Amino acid sequence: MKTIKLVIILLSLPLLLFAQSVKIVTNHVGYEVDGPKKAIIVADNKLDIPSFTLIDSKTNKVSYTGKAVFSGPVDKWKKFQFWILDFSPVVTNGNFKLQAATPQGIVSSYSFVIGKNVLEQATLSDVIYYFKGQRSSGLLDKADRHSHLQGKTDTIDAHGGWYDATGDYGKHLSHLSFSSYFNPQQISLTAYSLFKTYELLSKKPGTDYRQFNRRILDEAMYGADYLCRMQAKGGAFYRSVGAPGPGKLPQDRAIGPEGKSYRIKVSKNDDSFKTKPAEHDWRSYQCSFRSGGGMSIAALAMASTYTVSGDYSNADYLKAAENAFDFLDKNNVSMTNDGKENILDDYCALTAATELYKATKNEKYKAVAEKRALSLIGRLTTWKKYKDYWRADDKDRPFFHPSDAGLPVVSLVYYYPYASANTQSQIKAAIRRSMDYEFAITAEVNNPFGYSRQLTQDTLGNRKSAFFFPHGSDASPWWQGENARLGSEATAARLAAGLFTDDKAYHDKLENFALDQLNWILGLNPFDSCMLEGIGHNNPEYGFFGTFEYTNAPGGIVNGVTSGFENEDDIDFNLPYSQTGKDADWRWAEQWLPHAAWYMLAVASR
Repeated sequence: MKTIKLVIILLSLPLLLFAQSVKIVTNHVGYEVDGPKKAIIVADNKLDIPSFTLIDSKTNKVSYTGKAVFSGPVDKWKKFQFWILDFSPVVTNGNFKLQAATPQGIVSSYSFVIGKNVLEQATLSDVIYYFKGQRSSGLLDKADRHSHLQGKTDTIDAHGGWYDATGDYGKHLSHLSFSSYFNPQQISLTAYSLFKTYELLSKKPGTDYRQFNRRILDEAMYGADYLCRMQAKGGAFYRSVGAPGPGKLPQDRAIGPEGKSYRIKVSKNDDSFKTKPAEHDWRSYQCSFRSGGGMSIAALAMASTYTVSGDYSNADYLKAAENAFDFLDKNNVSMTNDGKENILDDYCALTAATELYKATKNEKYKAVAEKRALSLIGRLTTWKKYKDYWRADDKDRPFFHPSDAGLPVVSLVYYYPYASANTQSQIKAAIRRSMDYEFAITAEVNNPFGYSRQLTQDTLGNRKSAFFFPHGSDASPWWQGENARLGSEATAARLAAGLFTDDKAYHDKLENFALDQLNWILGLNPFDSCMLEGIGHNNPEYGFFGTFEYTNAPGGIVNGVTSGFENEDDIDFNLPYSQTGKDADWRWAEQWLPHAAWYMLAVASR
């Protein structure tokens, strides 16, 4: 008996090795019946793979045969070789899998769906539940009802809101405020995206989204309530409630200058401001337009327009939004870390002014929106062969961002209906120029996945185009996977497509670009990993120092793929603590609010 078992194991060993060296990666959820459909073969070496077949999973019959187009390697991504499988001509609903014959045998993909509203049906509900699961609750929420400013005795009711990430029970409107160009929008974006998603789904026909919308609006109002509580009297908003950290009591958290999680080590006295105000100056607690204020104002302005509300009245939401806007309109420059406004202030202030104008029809908000929109349009810049990228500063520094790279376009699209005819023409032209730059830099190198690339710059001023966020940016040591950025780019492209319905070819190009980013998140990546927990296959697990102290939640999206841990021209994903010997697992496998927020809005924008 032992001999027979050994023979079986030996016979199966080549199959196990083969399964690891060649695979067909797809969007694990599926594809729209009337949309583009692409998969990729990934192998460790160049093989003879002339064709592929699409197999009906129920009947096991061939539904389509196509050519496997060899694409070759990408940058220095391991030893990976890639083939593109295009089966867009298939317009039949059903469950399918892809197969290809190789010199080593037949390879098959996971089964997936071809149908209508595939991503909406299979993923949106889970993402909405994820936000509800991230609500601050229990002893932490109880302690937050009497939170205090770090180093002071002032108490503030800061309960509510959403925990920031799998391993960070802090609550942040934004962080990375020690840097000038990399503030991500966090709780502020979550509330905003929920309201925007509600707007978009409400316009879709039928009853499919009716119960989604009930839950989305409830979650959005929950976020608006938190933003109301976080408004500083006579000021903007308190930026962060710090996490207590591992092993600490719930009350060991406070509203602090930076609100960083335990992972990012910054001296208590090293606050965000080069002008070095007193450690507990109000500027070190409150947020500027770019550090959460602009998106918070926009979310509150939207909350004020509904016939329902949360713990506050609609009038309270509007008052909080207007008061914060007036304050930041006068004080924003002095609240920045470097005393200068940049592109982040433009798109965040534009977003705030647009939503306040929609809610009030007050011309003063339109005037500010117009000014910010024109400032944003004026930031399109050229350097060497890179034409029409967004300029981050007052010179030609390229704008690249770990999570919100699509926000310049998103903010312009949402202002577009309220702009003058002349400004509308400028906005449409600027968006096209910007997206043409996106298409060009994305196609600059071999890129079978269509992964959105960026022009980056490190702290020494070195510039290069790259697939992933650099390790040596001004946000260092913070760098991680970019699923939020991909979601923001997908949202930008899909919203922009609505401005080009008169140009089908360009409209479709935008839609295809957006789909490439969503496909990557949902499994069409070199690691065959769906990064939305509970959906698809090979969901990454978060290992905190080799433990499962922090675990991922269904419906949440992990940080994602990065450049190589040691070589930035390489690619890495989900390296365990046992391999790196460092607290680095979070860079790939930790979930974060912005990933889900941008993904949800991107899916709803179709």
